[in-house]
Amino acid sequence: MIVSNKVAVQRIAQIYQEQKQGGRIKKQGGSQSFNDEVRLSSEGKEMQAMLQKLQAAPAIRPQAEEIKVAVQEGTYKVSPRQVAAGILQSWDRS
Repeated sequence: MIVSNKVAVQRIAQIYQEQKQGGRIKKQGGSQSFNDEVRLSSEGKEMQAMLQKLQAAPAIRPQAEEIKVAVQEGTYKVSPRQVAAGILQSWDRS
């Protein structure tokens, strides 16, 4: 296995060691138990927020399927005005 991002792997190993050392709690009987805890990083929270936005977005798949079928059947009509407007918009961005 080739690991391309050694810094990230080292950081994960460091976090694992820190949690391993700090996560043990001694009970009165002398046996050890582990205290499980989950904390999301800021990146994880950001990804979770983006995932929620994606799930809330309207589904465009049915519309895309309709267009695909119309193109395959040769019934899809393209407005010359929309094509011209798209070309002009792309030129304005350049």
